[in-house]
Amino acid sequence: MIKVKQEIEIYEENDEEVPIGIDKSLSVESHWNWNERVILRLGKRRITVIGRDLITAIQNAMNTNRF
Repeated sequence: MIKVKQEIEIYEENDEEVPIGIDKSLSVESHWNWNERVILRLGKRRITVIGRDLITAIQNAMNTNRF
């Protein structure tokens, strides 16, 4: 099995900007047993979700008109 891991930089935490120089990231990893699942890691927290559901949720969140 090949493990895939992506790091995504965090820009805000609890509605406050993360100070420059503080390295905070969210990692998205392949699941060890299920192709359709991904593991999200934030600090010590580890959350498993269906990848397709996460993609849909992100697309929906980005598809809102703000003005």
